Amino acid sequence: MSSFLSSCAIAAWLVAVQAGGSARQPAPPALQFETLDLRPADEPHLRRLDPDRLRTIVELVGLEDPGPPIRVMFAPEDSELARATSPWIAGLAHGATGTVVLFPSRSPRYPHDSLEAVLRHEVAHVLIVRAADGQALPRWFHEGLAVVAERAWHFEDRWRLAWALVPADQVRMDEVNDLFEAGASGARRANALASAFVRHIIETQGSDMPARILAAVANEVPFEVAFEQATGRSLVDAERSFHASLTSWTRRLPLLTSPFVLWMIVTLLAVSAIYVGRRRSAERRRKWADEDANETPSRDARTPPRDWVH
Repeated sequence: MSSFLSSCAIAAWLVAVQAGGSARQPAPPALQFETLDLRPADEPHLRRLDPDRLRTIVELVGLEDPGPPIRVMFAPEDSELARATSPWIAGLAHGATGTVVLFPSRSPRYPHDSLEAVLRHEVAHVLIVRAADGQALPRWFHEGLAVVAERAWHFEDRWRLAWALVPADQVRMDEVNDLFEAGASGARRANALASAFVRHIIETQGSDMPARILAAVANEVPFEVAFEQATGRSLVDAERSFHASLTSWTRRLPLLTSPFVLWMIVTLLAVSAIYVGRRRSAERRRKWADEDANETPSRDARTPPRDWVH
């Protein structure tokens, strides 16, 4: 999973590895690969990342100019940064320095499905910081918008969202912020909730909603005020609308896929199979008995004459 870095130690590490200047580039953002230590299957995908998909991220956050090249680095597992980063995190981004770090030896996990997706996610973090001019943003908005920018909505997202709602139907976004610090499972739940909420706001308020919020924040408007100005409703009202919009199918999916229900289904199928099998066996035995009765000759006919030798 990816995470937006705020640790001073990690920030210092990222700053230290950078050298030289950078020239501003038109959209899409330019990616400057510092080192490559990848599996052969990954390298061509990252080097030829679809520029249209990167341009879409620039448009989503409302930037006319994506800014200087984003530096992409690859950290081996024996590096100091890798040792200081939880093993379930596949990528990091530092918006202030425009740097992305990927851990290519780590298998991407939800919400990512490939190393390429991790790279898009981290690039989105950098562009979000630039669109907000470095002003503070809540973690749920940062991560939720990065997931939206990374890829389209999948069935797994709906499944993850349904499971994320099991502990409590009504989840506040400030509670989601805390989930990001609750380990791998907490971060997966937080990503599902945050990305679903951001998608809901985009679907109900328009695709330019993130850009409007970020532009206001860049002008030093507090996030919640910027949110209300851009959407016409408070964050609390938007959260209520989000939870009210969730379908009953989404809410019931965890129940339908719970271990207890799955075990009951398997048990019922097994009992049904046994019943059907025994019923068919009994029918076959009755059929064979009827056939034997019809084909059996009389005693005189089947008893050979006494003078016959057999």
